Formats: sequence, C-alpha cells, structure tokens
Amino acid sequence: MTSSTTTRSGTTAKSGTAAKSSSTAKSGTAAGAGAATGMRGRKRERTRRAIAEAAFRLFAEEGFDAVTLTRIAAAADVAPATVFTHYASKEDIFFGRRDEFQAGIAEAVAGAATAVEVVDRVHRACVDAFDAVLDEDSLPQARTFSRILLNSPALRRSYLPLGQARREQLLDLLLERAGERAADPGVRAELEVFASLTGAVRELSFDALHAALAAGEPAERVREAACAALTHGCDRLTLAYADAEFLNTGRP
Repeated sequence: MTSSTTTRSGTTAKSGTAAKSSSTAKSGTAAGAGAATGMRGRKRERTRRAIAEAAFRLFAEEGFDAVTLTRIAAAADVAPATVFTHYASKEDIFFGRRDEFQAGIAEAVAGAATAVEVVDRVHRACVDAFDAVLDEDSLPQARTFSRILLNSPALRRSYLPLGQARREQLLDLLLERAGERAADPGVRAELEVFASLTGAVRELSFDALHAALAAGEPAERVREAACAALTHGCDRLTLAYADAEFLNTGRP
C-alpha cells in the first residue's frame, strides 16, 4: 500500500513538475514574443521619428522642393529603402501628423444632438488643435512647419486634398448620424453643403494660424488670430443652421 501510494505521489509530482515546466515555457515564449514585438515597435517609431526630424531640418535649411528622399535618408543615417518603408513621399513626411488633427472631428460630431451642438463641438475641436500646435514643446516645429508650407507651392497644392479629405470625413459622419434620413436626396445635399462650409471655416482658421506662426508672432497672438477667424465663421454657421432639423438627432 505504501509503495503504491509513493509511486502515485511520485508520478503526480513528476506530472505537476512537467506541467509547470510546460506552462512556464509557454508563458516565457509568449512574454518573449511580446517583448520582441514591443522592441520592434519602439525601434520602428525611433526610426520614423529620426527620418522626420532629418527631413524637417533639410526642409528648413534648403526648402521643401530642393530636398530629395535620398538626401533625407543620408541625413537620418538610414537606407533609402528604409525611408520608403515608413513614408510614401516627402509630402507624407511633411504631413505626418495629419491624423492627430482628424480624430477630433469624429469625437465632436458623435455626441452632438443639434446643429448648434455640432458647430460648438467642431469649434472646440479646432481650438484644442490650436492649443496642441502652440504647446511650448511643439511651437518651434510648428513655426518651421508653417514657414515651409507657405514657401512651397508644391506643398500648398498637396495641402488642398487634405482639406477635402477632412470635409469628406465630416460628411460621412453626418450621413451616418442622420440614419435613414440620409437616403433622402434633399437631406444629403444639405449635409454636403454644411460639411463644405464647416470645412471652409476650419481651413480659414488654420490659414490664419499658419500665417501668424510663419510671421513669428507670439503664441498668444497666433492663438487670437486663429480663434478670431474660427469664431467668426462658426458664428455664421450657427446663425444659418440653428433651426436646421436635418442636423438634429432623434427627429423624423
């Protein structure tokens, strides 16, 4: 009896040890894979940032149009193929932060119940974007960005489709928000006009921001110029659309 019990205990102990070893090995493998993925992600981000920083140095010194991707690769101490791994073009590098300024529009529209709230929330999203640009840590690069943008005809042409993309994003959000009413051609046409006008107000306010930044105005003056253009446009939108039921939620 004792022998049998001992044998079973030994077997159990061995099985338990094997199970623990297997579990530990699997956990270790998973942890290792996670760490490797994290390290790769950090390395990729460091490389991407180094390319962008090198590019902006060259853009500021020589002008956007004069700089090639090969020069950027050399300045960042990476192979030209590495640049193409991270960016599709010089414009892609220059406008690399564009997605940061598009997210606020979706959040603005999502919680708005009326036309007035849509305008107010878009206004707030734009002011938040101004504040992010004018943050003490971001301000020097923002000035460089604006000077390069305003001095390059090629970049100004590339900037136009970005504004169009933001207007289309707003229209898509408004159509989704409208639900079944979006099937009405009249409602869709009204939403298209509203999205276009709202997009124009946003672009005008950012034009004012870039002009003041490029001129070297103090941060507070830059903010005042951008907010004045934005507020003027949003006030006009509010007057025009305060009673627009097609922009209200929960109505037939």
